[in-house]
Amino acid sequence: MSTIFTINFRREAHERELARARARMIALGAWVAYFGLMVVILGLYGLNALAFSNRVAMLERQAARSRQQGESKDWTLGTGELATIADYAESLQRNRDRLRRLGQLLPPNVRLKSVNYNPDNLSGIGTRKLVITGVLRADQGQDRMKSVVGLASSLSADSLFHLGFRTVKLASTSVPEGAGPAEFTIECQ
Repeated sequence: MSTIFTINFRREAHERELARARARMIALGAWVAYFGLMVVILGLYGLNALAFSNRVAMLERQAARSRQQGESKDWTLGTGELATIADYAESLQRNRDRLRRLGQLLPPNVRLKSVNYNPDNLSGIGTRKLVITGVLRADQGQDRMKSVVGLASSLSADSLFHLGFRTVKLASTSVPEGAGPAEFTIECQ
């Protein structure tokens, strides 16, 4: 004789026990993950502190060795370095005045895209460069190319721009066919 089916009268209690066990495992996993993450973060802080203390110790040894040898470094600057420093200090004031003057010289139909000072990131005397890019929308019947050239010549004739830059030239222009705006790039060197 075989049994066709069996009835488990404790099934609800068994499912509740499984749900509690699952909840305990999830809570335990969350706590382990939390404290594991804290251990990793504190370990990284510890490694950073160790590297910092090693670097400080190395610099202290170098300073002590330098004091023992009696080396005194001469920190006088040459005329070239002094001229470069003075040029940079003066150029801040001049550039502010140039930008203010640029706003006055631009016609209302010009929109600037960018003004970049020293775009090549060079240092030293004679490396000053100002690149102005923009868009000119010409009025009906007005020659766009002539307006862009007129803008470049007005910058070249201005005393503030002429004082700081030997040449003000129109580096590139893009005048599309039809009635679109003219894009230009002016370089001051």
